[in-house]
Amino acid sequence: MQKQLDVEKTIDQWNAAFTENARKPLQDLSQYSTESLEWLMMEHWQFSFRNCEFLWNSAQTTGAFDTDAVKKELIRNYEEESGHAAMYKAALKKVGSDVEAREEFVPTTKFLDAIGELCLREPSVVLGTMFATETAAIFEHQVFKAISEEVIARRAAEAAGKPLVGFHDLHLDGVEQSHKDELGIFLRGLYQDQAVVAAEGIRPTIRPQQALEGGKAAVELMKEWWVNLFAEMKEKNKALAMTA
Repeated sequence: MQKQLDVEKTIDQWNAAFTENARKPLQDLSQYSTESLEWLMMEHWQFSFRNCEFLWNSAQTTGAFDTDAVKKELIRNYEEESGHAAMYKAALKKVGSDVEAREEFVPTTKFLDAIGELCLREPSVVLGTMFATETAAIFEHQVFKAISEEVIARRAAEAAGKPLVGFHDLHLDGVEQSHKDELGIFLRGLYQDQAVVAAEGIRPTIRPQQALEGGKAAVELMKEWWVNLFAEMKEKNKALAMTA
């Protein structure tokens, strides 16, 4: 008999496989130009900018659950993240990276729009989606802290760069882990073969297959986005080398 998938653990495993692969090209940052690293930071800012929209819409969508616990948790996350994009933007500008000067990168736009669409789906799909993105956020702040430190060192901007490093430290100092853990509670102990799991305590009635669908879709979108980001960074490096 095939072992059924635990929803929380399965989305965690998909995320772990994705983030492990995405870390590999970033282990040696010396191979990238400062311009490429700056470009990557500004693409990440786009997610930060849209994240409050995702959290707010997800909270409203999950309001259709038969308890309001998931909605309350997503609103808490929304309130914690409110203002963070502006903080991030200001910190980037202090080290010479102005997001206002960024040109649109279509794969980022498509990725963000696709995540936005997932946030408007069935409540169980949305729960799986947000659990996946909050889990991946831990990885993102880890790698972008390292990228920030690399760019700051190259620009000899240690004093000016403190707010940027601090921004990532803020999220790594329990914020993202808390977001992941508090959403994970609702998926814990649910299995793929259960069509519907009835409400228990504050946990609403959940459809595990839909939660897995949302988690899988989000992880696949993130994987594709990072593939596109790395491909563009290589092109930027190549173009810079040719003009050097």
